[in-house]
Amino acid sequence: MSSYASMAIESTVVGSIATLVADLWYRLLQAVVGIPRANWGLVRRWVAGFPRGVVHRPITATPPVRGELAIGWTFHYAVGIAYAALYLVILRSSLGSEPTLLSAVAFGLIVLVAPWFVMQPALGLGFMAAHTPPTAVRSLNISVHAWFGVGLYLGATAWPMGMR
Repeated sequence: MSSYASMAIESTVVGSIATLVADLWYRLLQAVVGIPRANWGLVRRWVAGFPRGVVHRPITATPPVRGELAIGWTFHYAVGIAYAALYLVILRSSLGSEPTLLSAVAFGLIVLVAPWFVMQPALGLGFMAAHTPPTAVRSLNISVHAWFGVGLYLGATAWPMGMR
């Protein structure tokens, strides 16, 4: 198997594990604290609306798109896989090191740049979800992305064991 194919498979496994860990954390918070469920259909609605523009204010006023929930979840996991690939490439190619829990959690927090400064403003929530309750969304974003980092570490360290 080529190194590119191996890297693609590894990124898919690691990214899926990381995204699943973040989703499980979110579900736990949902059950314990009572936060509302994530609506990935709105993310799909945003993605489907790219030809008409990237900004929707608010996204809930944009008409629904057929199949938006399934496509939203697919997009969610695709982003997690892309982040895993970026993390692994940065570590191994640029830094010449292997994943650590610290580097994985730090990376998970660094990629908050995308939702805070691209997706949330485009959905009409403002930069860093400023148009939502003062700290609720930001705190949730931080905790979920930290757990995504934990998942990156778990996936990256489990990957070599599964390849033996």
